[in-house]
Amino acid sequence: MSLKNDCRNRTCPEGISRREFLGLTMITAAGLLVGCRSGQQAESALALVNGRLIDGTGAEALSDGALVIRGKRIVAAGGRAQLVIPADAEVVEVQGGTILPGFINAHVHEAFDEDTLRAWARGGVTTVRDLGAAGPYDAEVFRRRDALGDTPECARLVAAGPFVNVEGGYPIVYWGGDALTITSPEEARQAVNQLIDDGADVIKTAFESGYSFGQSGWPLLTPEEATALVETAHGRGVPVTAHLTSARDLGRALDAGVDEIAHMVADRLPDELITRMVDDGTRWVPTLELWQGASRNFAVDYGPVSVDNLARFVRAGGQVALGTDYAGAPDIAFDLGMTIHEIGWMQEAGMTPLQIIVAATRNAARACNMESELGTLEAGKLADVLVVDGDPLEDLRALTSPRLVLREGMPI
Repeated sequence: MSLKNDCRNRTCPEGISRREFLGLTMITAAGLLVGCRSGQQAESALALVNGRLIDGTGAEALSDGALVIRGKRIVAAGGRAQLVIPADAEVVEVQGGTILPGFINAHVHEAFDEDTLRAWARGGVTTVRDLGAAGPYDAEVFRRRDALGDTPECARLVAAGPFVNVEGGYPIVYWGGDALTITSPEEARQAVNQLIDDGADVIKTAFESGYSFGQSGWPLLTPEEATALVETAHGRGVPVTAHLTSARDLGRALDAGVDEIAHMVADRLPDELITRMVDDGTRWVPTLELWQGASRNFAVDYGPVSVDNLARFVRAGGQVALGTDYAGAPDIAFDLGMTIHEIGWMQEAGMTPLQIIVAATRNAARACNMESELGTLEAGKLADVLVVDGDPLEDLRALTSPRLVLREGMPI
């Protein structure tokens, strides 16, 4: 089923519907939870019961699942019959809804804004990863990230800071602005170390010769510079994501050993590169919403080829993380909140609902370098939780009906 139609403008029957009643019940429970966690009882427990549980690992859903949280972290997740509910727990009946990990959008821009982060969180997206700060570089960007991250009602913010690339390369060559520019392998190492020292969660570079922009010959990192960049980041335990938009540039990025590709390529993806990515475990963040929007604004329709490339990558066993490129191009109306249009095009590419959920949870947590803390409902992880009406495995539009959103155990 295609999800392209906007699901947000729906009417409700008069009076109080069952959904509204259950929503009020959840809100009341959440309000009690805020009260009991705001003072001396900050480590009180919450149990979500009587719901379908999709834990984000790729395992099958549990029809009678439960989740136990104490403080900021998950204590237990699984079948209700197998879990012990603490005597002091605030028990919330999910009433047949679905319990999932909080979603993650692993490719956004212009996220350093409290109102924007609040909107993400209210939609069930509890973490976003900003992959390119605008303006001259200043380490203050990471202090702003930390300050915004301390706001409980906001989505968590993971940030790359500026691109690291050669002089005259992307994004400067097309969009203008700033990047950390380098002219040698040594400068590549220095730039990466500087960013990580300042607080970067991920390193962003580009292998963009200009194909999808109708141009060619843009400056690129030399193989030595690219290798130095990636090896330095990996030596510090930080992943590298590579902007590129054509298959002709993909091989260079894979030669350098990047961890993931930002944007599905907009020309035909060769089978041998698919095999290479699958064998190497290189992730793809396809940003189909970008390509669909760009196709509406330009003469070239990148939508069909990007969807087909993703379909072949997924069939081959490739790992996908959800990301949209929110605010990454002018005049494109990206989803702010639940990424339902991106999800719809991922489904059009043949991804199953469970594969899409894993892409938006576990795999996106890997992209954020936070797999040990986020992305799945497992004991010890931070309690970022989304509860929705209905069953998203049957109809992914259920994701647009959030009933409760928790970030680190606190209700948003």
